[in-house]
Amino acid sequence: MKKRNIRIFFRIGAAGLAFIMVLGCGYTFTPRGKHIDKRIQRVYVEPFGNKTSQAQIENLLRTAFINHFIQYSRFKVVGSSEEADATVRGTVLNYYTSALSYRPDKLVAQERAHIVVQILFQEKESGKIIWSSRNITENIDYRLQDNINLLPVTRKNALIKLSHDTAEKVVNLMLAGF
Repeated sequence: MKKRNIRIFFRIGAAGLAFIMVLGCGYTFTPRGKHIDKRIQRVYVEPFGNKTSQAQIENLLRTAFINHFIQYSRFKVVGSSEEADATVRGTVLNYYTSALSYRPDKLVAQERAHIVVQILFQEKESGKIIWSSRNITENIDYRLQDNINLLPVTRKNALIKLSHDTAEKVVNLMLAGF
């Protein structure tokens, strides 16, 4: 009986030690921007450009970028380019929706919204480009309500989600160095 208790104690101890080693290895799942110069602490997200016919899409996307920079806490988001060490510039190049499925009454049941953006992350002092991409694409599928009066609200909510997903993808790429 005593040997059995000792074996159980050692097994629990070994499992606990292995668990602690995994937690202490320093591996992280979120990018931290360690490859970016430590002197860059403050970031300004400039108003985005909009080359589409979709009103306010640039504002939704800029707000999503600001929120993601704040969330990762690697940088402090500032209110003007004068205060910043680096700036983020963006332009919405394209936005469109397409029908994915129809109801028996031939009304659209499900749509896909698609966005294409261009982003530039640039150090202010030297003008050095930290990260850029001219063709970032993201899309979202969403179901339309039976009540067509809710169509504008449904599309706006999908656009907000699409902006959030796009900003998350881009900020992750920036901070990971890809």
